[in-house]
Amino acid sequence: MEHKDYRYACARREHKDLPVELKNIKTGEIGTLIQCSEWDSPEGLLVNIGQGELTTWYPEEVQEVKTKS
Repeated sequence: MEHKDYRYACARREHKDLPVELKNIKTGEIGTLIQCSEWDSPEGLLVNIGQGELTTWYPEEVQEVKTKS
C-alpha cells in the first residue's frame, strides 16, 4: 500500500467511520481496518480478521479490497 493510499484509507476509517477492507498480500487473509498508526510515517494497521481476532499488518504488505458500487 502506497503512502497516499494509506492516508486515504485511514481518513475514511478514523474520520468518517467508513469500513475499509484490506487484503494481506503475503497470506491472502482479508480483514477490516480498525485503527492506523502514525499518520505521516505509517508503522502498522490494526486489522480485525474475523470473530474479534485482531492482528497488525504492515502497510507494505496490504492492498485495499475494492468493492463494486
